[in-house]
Amino acid sequence: MLERTPYAALYSRVQARVQLQPVIERERFAQLITHALKAAGCTHTLLSDSGLELLRQASRGLPRQAGRILRIAMQLAVPRGLNHLPDELLQQAIEEMR
Repeated sequence: MLERTPYAALYSRVQARVQLQPVIERERFAQLITHALKAAGCTHTLLSDSGLELLRQASRGLPRQAGRILRIAMQLAVPRGLNHLPDELLQQAIEEMR
């Protein structure tokens, strides 16, 4: 995006460029999500294995996108009094993102 003509001056001043790659491997993605949830203070399992796979596919392995889906799913879970995120709730969160 910065390569475009209106941003050429800014682009020429950027010293370091990082391009993040999606986390495609199932195990690595599961570890990433589990670590992020623990770092946020979660002490129990929120997602089933099928839920993690659904999240990985919907987010295309992008951690930020996965976080957005999880945030919406958690917002949907709170009024229902749930302490986990069932696959149906994740699917609903994914649909709301579209």
